[in-house]
Amino acid sequence: MYRITNINNGANLGAVDKVTYITIGESGAFAPVPEDEAIGVALNGVAYNLMGYEEIEGADTVVVSEFDGGVLVAEQQRIIDSLLISALEG
Repeated sequence: MYRITNINNGANLGAVDKVTYITIGESGAFAPVPEDEAIGVALNGVAYNLMGYEEIEGADTVVVSEFDGGVLVAEQQRIIDSLLISALEG
C-alpha cells in the first residue's frame, strides 16, 4: 500500500493500493502516466504536486511512501477487538 502525505501541513491524505500518477497532457488536462513520467498524483479527484514539482498551479505538494498494509489492518483489528471487549465488560 501507499500513503500520501501533504508536506505543507503533514496531513495524511490517504492510503491506496495503487497510486494514480499524473502529468499535464497536451490538451492541458491531467493524464495518467507511469511513475517516472509523473509530476503529480490524483487522490479522490484532487490533483497534487509530487515533491520536487510545482507545475500543478495552486496544488499542495505530497510525498508518496510505501508501507505494509497488513500492519495497518492488524492494528485496526486490535483496536476493534479492544472496543468490543470493553463494551461487553461494561
